[in-house]
Amino acid sequence: LENPEGPIPMSQADNQLMRPELVKFFNAPGRLGLKPEDLTYADQGMCSKRLLLAICNIVNTIPDGFFFEDDKRQHWPKPITEVRPEHLVVGNGVTGILDAVFWALLDDGEGLLLSQPHYDAFIRNTITRDRAKLVVVQPPVPVASAKEPKEHVAPETVKYYADALNKAEKEGTQVRSLLVCNPHNPSGAIYPRETIVALANFAADHNLHLVVDEIYSRSVFRTEDVPDPTPFYSILGIDVEKEAGLHPSRVHVISGASKDFSINGFRLGYVISQHNPDLCRALLSTALLAQTASPSANLFAALLDDVEFRHRYMAENRRRVAASYNYLSAFLRRHSVPYVPSNAGFCLLIDLRRHLDVIPGEDEAAARESEMRLLDRLRQQGVMLAPGTSYLHPVPGFFRMTYTLAPEALTLGLSRLER
Repeated sequence: LENPEGPIPMSQADNQLMRPELVKFFNAPGRLGLKPEDLTYADQGMCSKRLLLAICNIVNTIPDGFFFEDDKRQHWPKPITEVRPEHLVVGNGVTGILDAVFWALLDDGEGLLLSQPHYDAFIRNTITRDRAKLVVVQPPVPVASAKEPKEHVAPETVKYYADALNKAEKEGTQVRSLLVCNPHNPSGAIYPRETIVALANFAADHNLHLVVDEIYSRSVFRTEDVPDPTPFYSILGIDVEKEAGLHPSRVHVISGASKDFSINGFRLGYVISQHNPDLCRALLSTALLAQTASPSANLFAALLDDVEFRHRYMAENRRRVAASYNYLSAFLRRHSVPYVPSNAGFCLLIDLRRHLDVIPGEDEAAARESEMRLLDRLRQQGVMLAPGTSYLHPVPGFFRMTYTLAPEALTLGLSRLER
């Protein structure tokens, strides 16, 4: 730890577990491989062709979800349509890509369906500049228990999307799109394939664009809590037109380098839209505003192209993430802190309602203020957690907690929590 007296950032979705190996890989002689053409504007307007081909290769040939495991590889549902460079638009991070996508898809005041709780930055990504309207869907709340959380991602939750859409349209908001984060953030739950198909069918019925954020698709893992979790299925491997009646021009997949490859600082995100060239052209018209940097693009492409390192990285990363999760969950059980089991991503939801100085449910505003006071107490102890209020969690007292810190940082953070 460079600053052991400083705050421990257990609020950021940042994976530090493979940083030593990644730094060594990227610093290897010749790895950056800059050429004269890398010192000018990208040859594709947004990034290099090398990066586009590297992304296509991993999406088309490297299994995601649990299909990465040796005994399941042969059952991996590859993309229905092979991903090609013209299907991709790359930008400086998923945040910028989401902003650009919804700028193109939604006019001012049009609605975007998004279930709660949800990743806090989705608000900035979707409505700050685009001036769209967030239409909040209220499925059942993920429950702190010993079981895999399924209630908020079950196929039956489609009825809550319908309720939210009908209410919005009665109030004069035309809903145009639906955003799904699979695996889910902040809960770490994996959407069953049946739910993705049901949501695609719902999108078809209401002529919506279905945007699926799959940035954690290769960060799924088995745990002592849930050793056999719901398998992840990318929507790219589902024939949504055949199974749900949704034209594939309305399906757009978001991903990037930040999470699965632990390089948030590289600022590399992309959208795959295979059957909507109009959307891709619209995004390319402003791509220069968020062009990727050549050094980041070269290093990420080098990682994706190095078969041996990439395979070792992905396998070891999952092992370490699972071990770190098991370490944290054991700590929480030992201290009788309820939590929602997670099988994807870098965070889980913990239930600290008993530490609020008011009784949740009696006064919503007072409970939210109490949640902020508890957050301040945690900060005073040098621990940064993310309050549920930031994620529109409907129940005050839940916090998102990151377990993919460097081991010494996680241990120090938990020791401070014990105070």
